[in-house]
Amino acid sequence: MPKKAISKKMSIAIIFLAIIVIATAAIVYAAQISSNKTEEVKVGVHIGDTFTYKLTGSSVLFSADAVTPDYLSIYNDTDYYTLTITGISGTQVSLNTIWKLINGTQFASSQSIDIANGNTTDKNGFWALYPSNLNVNDLLSPKGFDQLTVNATDNKSYANSTRATNFWQIDHEFTDQNDPTGNTRRDEYDGVYFDRQTGMLVTLTNRQSYSNPIYNIIITWELTSSNVWAVQ
Repeated sequence: MPKKAISKKMSIAIIFLAIIVIATAAIVYAAQISSNKTEEVKVGVHIGDTFTYKLTGSSVLFSADAVTPDYLSIYNDTDYYTLTITGISGTQVSLNTIWKLINGTQFASSQSIDIANGNTTDKNGFWALYPSNLNVNDLLSPKGFDQLTVNATDNKSYANSTRATNFWQIDHEFTDQNDPTGNTRRDEYDGVYFDRQTGMLVTLTNRQSYSNPIYNIIITWELTSSNVWAVQ
């Protein structure tokens, strides 16, 4: 075989080997980063912590055929919504909730949240708990798939303290598949403030705008008391 051909083949082989080495190193580095990120997921709440919220719901009707949804009434009929942390195992947090109405009716439920990926055992239950000490641009669920991040951090004043509070927001647009014209839409906005140290929800605003008929809905959650710090 000509010397030049051998040299060319050796060069190709060396380049190919270098690519494999670099690719392997990148995979190992990515795995290390992923592993380190997992180790950084810390639970900020403790067993026995309690958090109580005020819930409100309102609507603004813009067209004659618009009607306020019946389910909104339960928010304004709420006396309080309280959750208690009952168990912690790794990044898995268990809690019990009591939703009490003004007329005395109570709805009790349990929930389990893996703060590493955001998975919950009850899809309709409380979900707004995040890892402790997240910073701006950090993933809300480091091992999850939603890729949502902390948008901002600010200080919030309470009765006798000031605490760092993280914020994230998202906008969605949904189209009614039953309307072939595409004119029936729902634009939805969620804005969430949560305590940076505990990862627990402080305030939530859910705003829904409907196009056919035209009306808006606003649902809010606001922390009113806790045994972790004096809120009011």
